[in-house]
Amino acid sequence: MSYQVLNDDGEALDAHLDIEGNEIIFHSRGGKRGQASARNLDYGPALRLLLARLARAGTKIEGAWLDSDEVLHLPQDQRSLLSEQDLVAAPLIQFQFMSRRMQKFGRATDAAYGGSRVKKLRIRIEHLAPSTELTSILGVKAVLVSRITKSLPTNEFEEVDAEHIWLAVQHLRKMPQESTFAVVGEYELIVDDELRLNPEVVFKLAVNEAQNSTARSSWLFSKTTRQIHGILKNAGFAIVRRGAHLGNEAIPISEGDRAWAEGRPKLILHLKRERAAGLARAKKQSFLRKHGRLLCERCGLDPILAFGSAAGEACIEVHHKRVHIRQMSIGHQTSLDDVECLCANCHRVVHALLKPK
Repeated sequence: MSYQVLNDDGEALDAHLDIEGNEIIFHSRGGKRGQASARNLDYGPALRLLLARLARAGTKIEGAWLDSDEVLHLPQDQRSLLSEQDLVAAPLIQFQFMSRRMQKFGRATDAAYGGSRVKKLRIRIEHLAPSTELTSILGVKAVLVSRITKSLPTNEFEEVDAEHIWLAVQHLRKMPQESTFAVVGEYELIVDDELRLNPEVVFKLAVNEAQNSTARSSWLFSKTTRQIHGILKNAGFAIVRRGAHLGNEAIPISEGDRAWAEGRPKLILHLKRERAAGLARAKKQSFLRKHGRLLCERCGLDPILAFGSAAGEACIEVHHKRVHIRQMSIGHQTSLDDVECLCANCHRVVHALLKPK
């Protein structure tokens, strides 16, 4: 079972652990703040908290070892971080010993510096009475984790982008509403007026899309709720608490387009589909992946060349082109192949051509 550490005010820290019987597996830190791959950034403060809470509860530590995959082939005594004398030391002293020994482990014998102080650990405690709740002593809460088919370098998760998230949403859209994958939790990702999804499930499937795999079991990957929501929001989706209303659900169209579409349901539907949550960013990401840069598919405008910087890409918009508005059924689902990238000028012209004569 996986858990997230809470501070003394009950707020979630970016630090995760598993509990296996009377052993605590504390996960390593990785990545940098602001990166999609960042994980367990509160490693140090959380580990100090855990050691202090165990001591305050009178729970004895029986041992602590490195538990990273690259050292598991070594005998346990060679991975030990606390000596017998250290086991009765104050929590802060234990933390300092563990950090220093972690850092030295694997460092070249002639190197004075280097090494990591934030590796994966296994801490064994004395067996507790059946009535004792270790989670209460540690001050943690259960969290959702995603299990991926293979071990991957952390930086590969930075490649989970808007296209992968869009494809994950479309996969869930096709599933029966009673499916457990579509069940909402404390938060909801808003797809449209009729569909809301569990953000963590969407993110898990997006990771699978990025690796072209299906979820099985051998690699454990967890992120905080805040990190998951940030990635999904950057892909163009709104996240709200379950049952809450989105602050502004109006279709974001210009006054000219609004006047043109007035009283014309299919034209409104056309505009709404072009502005579907996540669609524009997913299409642009897909186009970038295929062509290496954004271009207008009608006039060939290269916005970076035209405007002299990457800011010029803001003029590239997404237009629904494959199914003519007269042929759109209410149940039609837009795919990335249904839309094209146009510069703002061409997009306005195409819309003008759609207006009734």
